[in-house]
Amino acid sequence: MKEYRIIDLSLPIINGGGFARPAKMRYLDHRNRGGALAERLGIDPSEINYRANAMEEFSFLHTHAGTHFDAPYHSLETSQGKPTLTVDQIPLEWCFGPGIWLDLSHKKPGTDITAEDIERELKKIAYTISPEDIVLIKTGAADYYGRESCDNINAGMTREATLWLADKGVRLVGIDACCWDRPPKLQMDSLTKHQRRGRYMEGHRAAAERGMCILEWITNLDALPHYGFTVYAFPVKIERAGGSWVRAVAMVEEKQQFSVKSGL
Repeated sequence: MKEYRIIDLSLPIINGGGFARPAKMRYLDHRNRGGALAERLGIDPSEINYRANAMEEFSFLHTHAGTHFDAPYHSLETSQGKPTLTVDQIPLEWCFGPGIWLDLSHKKPGTDITAEDIERELKKIAYTISPEDIVLIKTGAADYYGRESCDNINAGMTREATLWLADKGVRLVGIDACCWDRPPKLQMDSLTKHQRRGRYMEGHRAAAERGMCILEWITNLDALPHYGFTVYAFPVKIERAGGSWVRAVAMVEEKQQFSVKSGL
């Protein structure tokens, strides 16, 4: 029987942090929950040993916090005359498959990752993309996750690069940053200066046109071989949502040699 090692590709949802839209969470421990439950039931707290199950209350949590899954509907309502898929409509067979990762961390924050960049990196690892491969991009942004302005430091996939992958039959892609495209703040800065017209969220929109899905804020790619692993990334089933949280992992056969990098 084959043995596998599981590599966690997911970053945690954290309270606060240096994000444009941070999550806000209030934690209730066992004793506080016990007191609240006893009060609600009108009983003495000693009857439940002064404790109840601990819970976390999320006062604000959007579906693109932490490692998450973008469905085509996130970027476009329709494509080719048909409604795009929401996250609860994504076929489960799209959410796992052979993985490959490419190192684009040499690209400076805010610059474009082009189709030529993708082809160059594929040549370096001597790999040819097959239909239904899950292609993951490393920019290095995940190393700064949670720090101030961490969502402003990645290079972004262009429309042409995204369509190049779609033409190869790729259905699911991922990036170790908050956005498949250039950072949203940098895109909006360009718009206010009347620069890069018609290119807002070009990578996202190109993906949606072709029915592709996107994983964002993945991590630990350098703990994997460049190919020869399987990705599993099933999104939480939220009705009519454009995105959802996901626990993404990769499985590698033990016989393959790779370094292990711990997450947060």
